[in-house]
Amino acid sequence: MTVGSCALAPRCVAFLFASAVIIAGLPAQEKPLVVLPEEAEVMALGARELSAFATSALKNGFPVRARVVWLEVLAEYDRDDAVARKELGYVRTGTAWQRDPAFVFPEHDQPAAAAAKQLEQRWLGIAGKLGAAHGALAAKLQTAGKADRARHHAQRTLRFVPGDGKAMALVGARQFEGVTVDELDLSVLQRSRLMDKAIARLHEQAFPSQVVDEKLAMLDALGSPYVTVKSANFTVHGDHDAELLHEAAAHAERALAFCTEAFAGCEGFPSLGKQCRRFVFLQERAQWNQLVRTNAARNDVDFLIENTSSTRLKDVETAVSRERDMVLDLAVRWVAKDFVGVHSDALEEGVGHAVVGMFFGRNLVFVVGRDDPQGTVTSAREKRKLMLPDIETWRELAIELAFQDQSTPAAKLPLLKAAEFPTDARIKAWSFVDYLLRADPTLLLKLEAAGAKAGNEQDVTSSFQERTGKGLPELEGRWRRFWSEDTPLRRAVVGKTTPLEAASKDAPAWLSAFNQLRTECGQKPVGWSAQLSIACKQHVDYLKANKDQRGPVAEHTQRTGKVFTDNAGRIFATTAVVWTRDVKKAVEAWMAWPGYRDAVLNANIDTVGIYADGSLMVLDASRGREAKREVVTQVWPESHIEGRAKDPVPAAVDVESLGPEVVALLTADQRGKQKQVGWPLTLHCYHSEMATASCEVECQGKPVAGYLVRAKGNIRRTSAPGLWVFYAKDPWPKGVPITAKWEWVGGKHTVTFVAE
Repeated sequence: MTVGSCALAPRCVAFLFASAVIIAGLPAQEKPLVVLPEEAEVMALGARELSAFATSALKNGFPVRARVVWLEVLAEYDRDDAVARKELGYVRTGTAWQRDPAFVFPEHDQPAAAAAKQLEQRWLGIAGKLGAAHGALAAKLQTAGKADRARHHAQRTLRFVPGDGKAMALVGARQFEGVTVDELDLSVLQRSRLMDKAIARLHEQAFPSQVVDEKLAMLDALGSPYVTVKSANFTVHGDHDAELLHEAAAHAERALAFCTEAFAGCEGFPSLGKQCRRFVFLQERAQWNQLVRTNAARNDVDFLIENTSSTRLKDVETAVSRERDMVLDLAVRWVAKDFVGVHSDALEEGVGHAVVGMFFGRNLVFVVGRDDPQGTVTSAREKRKLMLPDIETWRELAIELAFQDQSTPAAKLPLLKAAEFPTDARIKAWSFVDYLLRADPTLLLKLEAAGAKAGNEQDVTSSFQERTGKGLPELEGRWRRFWSEDTPLRRAVVGKTTPLEAASKDAPAWLSAFNQLRTECGQKPVGWSAQLSIACKQHVDYLKANKDQRGPVAEHTQRTGKVFTDNAGRIFATTAVVWTRDVKKAVEAWMAWPGYRDAVLNANIDTVGIYADGSLMVLDASRGREAKREVVTQVWPESHIEGRAKDPVPAAVDVESLGPEVVALLTADQRGKQKQVGWPLTLHCYHSEMATASCEVECQGKPVAGYLVRAKGNIRRTSAPGLWVFYAKDPWPKGVPITAKWEWVGGKHTVTFVAE
């Protein structure tokens, strides 16, 4: 099936996605743990204490936390722990464990702040006990001359007690600004800070471009109009609005400036290969197909046309997409991949995912995948996760992957071809490349070089050792610890809040209010996620610390230099639902603001994040999506009986509360001083961007003047993906029937309503 059909989520995929198969938990046939006799007691203690904690976490409403801890039990302490196996959905078949295909692990947490706090306190006690046990064992093994196992237990000590002096000395680590690091860890920390600061600064920086009368022969041959935008280093052609092409050029410039700064002083950067500086973005599949068929110098043109949405033609990068986010994703991805210059499929995709993830907090482009080997069991939960482009979701998957013993090894990444990707390799490629870019980017180039003439994984491992003096298994172990262990280093790089710390005492009331509103609007209630609430807490902390940041723009922005701002928060703020007043007043306002209404009506979500502190509340209704691929449309108000809306609607909404996008509409129409517009009518298209739509409104036989806009801005109150809004220029007349006729590609809807 090709991208662009309604059966795939166009916002998640730009290339063929042949399989939505994902990680199936720990594989059935893991390598047995090698345990020395003197280690047995500590290993048994770890399995017992951690499994008991996981059981308590599950019982107290935090199943996701329980799942991660049980995975750690199986990976680090006891492959046959009966409790962990049972709770994760395994059954024993002979001597092996097999996943029960009917098993469904609970997905929703309970927003219970008191229980979360108790679990945190219990974890601190367990961590102290296990840290002491591993530390004593490390010292004993070191004295006995068993250095490798001593080092392993010293690392386990630091996993639980990061500041343990003896363990730090044994592994050659030290304290740096409160973080336990050795030289490579310090590089991860410092390079991560450098990259985050660069991205934040570059997003604040303007990169000018202008429309020019410059032609491209391959586009001229299509015979259709297009626009050319030129910036300092890039030329962008396309039939999109010039505004989007300007934005694409600016993001390409940002990506180039970022790469130049992030990889400065690293040998081999930028790549000596030719770096493309000319992009083409088309909206119509038929035109792009013709462009490819005419200009592709390949034998697989039919494959490209049938299965892809992007390819390089001669010295021009081309893509077909109607979506703003996809255009911006590719503008950054193309620049980063050229600058780094790796060409093996998995590593090249890993570079694109890593840099785009840093820029936008999501990934929209995948290459060809394939089904996992026969016998692998995949749950609906896991299938859904990979369909989500959100980086926080992928981080959760990376944690699970890091605990696996037989996932795609790093040595295999430079050998993989796009059409042979097992799905766990996509997460491994992204997370491992992301780690290498933070640790030492030259290691990425040497990993690809190691695979250039290698016939197998052992060849890659040996060649990498020769080129770097570093063992690839050791580097992979560092990747595993970075993703799977809650250490000060990981907190400093990824985020300072744990899921348990993201529970708040006022969240249950907000979840109840949100679900009541959804029920009244005909949508099913949703659950709560501690993981999704991490970003919510970060934005609440930002707003609490910066009391001057209020209003439609400020509440959906994190400004560089403000307390608690960070790059991930800046990205998240544009999509969040934010409230700074009493919960009882939220319902009416949310349904009056089109972007917030979009969150309430979204049938494709089943989980939200919520964090509340006093009068501040932030809700994430964008990421907890269901495993649905079909496009879902919703009109509001909707017809109920005989084409009429169920309830009256408010006559007007204050322009000030809607924000600058509506102010701009009125100003352009010489209505800049107007205080109110008619209560908005909306068309919502979930899992797709509706390119065109129309809305004709009549009242007493006369047309109603208004503005129909594709709401694709950065202020969540008035914008959301796939959202169209009709703003009547004046408040609706009260008590008289008003009829709105919507039409869009593949559908139409007529509703008659009354304002009061």
